[in-house]
Amino acid sequence: MVDVERPSRSDSAAKKHLLSEGLFQLIGERIVSGRLAPGTRIRDSDLAAELSVSRTPVREALQRLERIGLVTMYPSRYTEVSAVTTDQVETAHVFAGLQAGVTARLACPRLTADEIETVCGLIRAVPVDLSDAAATSRARREVIVFLSRRTDNALQQTIIDEVDLALARALSTYEVPVERRSLVTAACTDFEDAVRSGDPDAAEQACRRMYGVT
Repeated sequence: MVDVERPSRSDSAAKKHLLSEGLFQLIGERIVSGRLAPGTRIRDSDLAAELSVSRTPVREALQRLERIGLVTMYPSRYTEVSAVTTDQVETAHVFAGLQAGVTARLACPRLTADEIETVCGLIRAVPVDLSDAAATSRARREVIVFLSRRTDNALQQTIIDEVDLALARALSTYEVPVERRSLVTAACTDFEDAVRSGDPDAAEQACRRMYGVT
């Protein structure tokens, strides 16, 4: 008789976490992209059936999305995609700029030569079309997500991972004012120079200015 090794509790917990995390990202990206618009009702039973999973990880993912403001849950009824307010956009804009600066500061001295080339390419994509709020948001998001993986700081990466979806949705509606676009473009140039020279102070300040935050 062949002994079959049973999964340990830690293995089961890890798989459950990965499933919940995947659902959090999948549902969140649907909201960020607008596929699930504000006011849309979400039923965990429908999602569970669609994705062939149990309702428990779906509920866990929805609870996380509620904590970052993407949905509102009505127990025993349904979950509704929340709307983005003007105050939320402004709050997200300032928070994103400050956290992006910290991320740039931590990652800058740790980048390899290949990573420097990659992130500089991402930075150059930011000011391509500052009149397009969604495109600008996506471009800046790609820079910061890339750098957050290279901070060598688990706490900072956790912060970025947890709020990434909320910031992405709020900032997709934030259009850089016409009078500030030249400043953002200049900040991107300064940011690239700082990354290439390995200057964390300059990288932090330029990254903040890329968001219009000083």
